Amino acid sequence: MNCLALISASLLLFITQTSLAQNQTLETSLESYTELVHSSYKKTLTRAEALREAVYQFTAVPSVVTHEMAKEAWKHVREAYGQTEVFRFYNGPIDRDGGPEGALNSWPLDEAYIDYTLGAPSAGIIGNTKDFPVVSKELLISLNELGGETNISTGYHAIEFLLWGQDFFTAGPGQRSHTDYVDAPQALRRAEYLRVITDILIDDLSMLESEWRPGQENFRAEFQKFEPRAQLKKLLSGIIFLAGDELSGDRIYVAYDTRGQEDEHSCFSDMTHMDIQWNYWGIENVIRAMNLLFLPDVQGTPVAKRIEERMVNLRTLLASIPAPFDQAIVNEESRTIILTSVEELEALAKDLREVSVLLKAPVDY
Repeated sequence: MNCLALISASLLLFITQTSLAQNQTLETSLESYTELVHSSYKKTLTRAEALREAVYQFTAVPSVVTHEMAKEAWKHVREAYGQTEVFRFYNGPIDRDGGPEGALNSWPLDEAYIDYTLGAPSAGIIGNTKDFPVVSKELLISLNELGGETNISTGYHAIEFLLWGQDFFTAGPGQRSHTDYVDAPQALRRAEYLRVITDILIDDLSMLESEWRPGQENFRAEFQKFEPRAQLKKLLSGIIFLAGDELSGDRIYVAYDTRGQEDEHSCFSDMTHMDIQWNYWGIENVIRAMNLLFLPDVQGTPVAKRIEERMVNLRTLLASIPAPFDQAIVNEESRTIILTSVEELEALAKDLREVSVLLKAPVDY
């Protein structure tokens, strides 16, 4: 009996120690996640501040050179921001009620809601000086998505449109001239609009960086009060939904299906092919930073091996989608690559759901 009791006690101690080790590993992994979120938003904010500087310089002295500098700064901040999309879809600071997601990254955008378009030289908020005599933050925030989802007045794609203009070209992006900010109708008002929405972008990103900053009473502190498995379920929901629905579906398959330029994400700058890669990199960033596939319940399993192989495959597939995306969706060879990418992203989401079950944080989606 004493021997049995000793064995039972030893077994109980082993189980307890194993459980504590697993919890410690999970907690370390979750801390890595919150650090990644904050550092990603901080990088995005820093690059957005550089964009603001470039926009202010461009609108002060419009020229071919300052225009190109502003466009390059926009691409630079999009690279960083695109990798933060994986932090959505679980009611965090960016997309909870009152969150800034709709003001930051909504699309597709009705160009005529903002500025002149082909055949409508006085269109948009910029052309409507009677109803909107003063361009201000308060005005443009209030008008965003007012009366329709495509009535977008702020965010990355509004800035993109004001830098590139409409894209009527098969071999490249929109060709808006810097002279739109010099001697064109409403040039000064257009410049003011561009400055204001860039300032709004900074405000929204500053809030997100602040909400994930360590050592403060903010969303990060609130998030970390949840039981570890509850934290894990939230963040896995974000990864799985981005891979299996938002990116594979709304951002890739819809344009593939319609063959329509208006359905691609960054249609003015022709940067959609990179938007797709940046969004995917965000998924991979989380998996790598958290050592998700090396947590005790996952390491060495068939699904962990499949995900590793799938990530390598997705890197290659997505990088092989040619630019511009609006031409890739009508080219039969490119369409094969795009559809395979969609299927692989959906399979990745399915595998990650299996991981969520193994980690006792099942995601239903």
